[in-house]
Amino acid sequence: MAEQGLKGTIQELLEYKREEEWRRAGVPEGDIEFSRVSGMNAQDVRTFREFTSSGLLIVVRCPKVTGRPHHGIFRPKPKAYDDPRWKSGDSGLSVVEKEIVVTKMGSSGPAEPKKIETKLFVSDYDLMSVWKSGSKGFEKIFISAAGGAARGAYTPQARDLLRRLNRRLVSRIQHGCQDDYHSPKNPNVKAGDRFAAFNKGSAEYLADMYECARYYGQYHLKWPYDEAGKYIGPGHG
Repeated sequence: MAEQGLKGTIQELLEYKREEEWRRAGVPEGDIEFSRVSGMNAQDVRTFREFTSSGLLIVVRCPKVTGRPHHGIFRPKPKAYDDPRWKSGDSGLSVVEKEIVVTKMGSSGPAEPKKIETKLFVSDYDLMSVWKSGSKGFEKIFISAAGGAARGAYTPQARDLLRRLNRRLVSRIQHGCQDDYHSPKNPNVKAGDRFAAFNKGSAEYLADMYECARYYGQYHLKWPYDEAGKYIGPGHG
């Protein structure tokens, strides 16, 4: 009967629509399933797997799961809007409101009223670390400004890797690796964080920071956080 027709939340309907789009685009079912737990766009899951098949290991902090159908519709939130006021809500979207100052050249009349510019951004992927398979295991590819600074030039290797990756991603990487950001302002890791590890063509979901730390240990990678998740800098295993 007609009244028994379309049911489900808006979120469920949006996700169903995106999954059908991914299937039409030839995305493997396994990548779509991985996107359900990671919150990543399934096309990007495929991209990370294919990109790492050359011998790379890339660890990503997952975005909000509810942002899953919005990647490719809204831009990921730029670093410039990294402010607690604009954290992604339950929808996986950030609503950013900024005042726009409007002036008229040569006007001596009353001031123009302030205008508010509103933008929507989707919860982004955060690179944690990038590694290259070598003769003695995985070797770090440092992706940050020199010395782990907040700003500055990246190495040619890091710059080339990010450019090649971003050319293929639906939802682009916004900044360097968190593990390489050697600063008191490092975001740290928290028990509620979730991670995805893309290892030479495979994908593994890591449900919290403890699983991620164990994953690092499994491959003899440096884990630069203490037991509480506080960043303690490079050189700590």
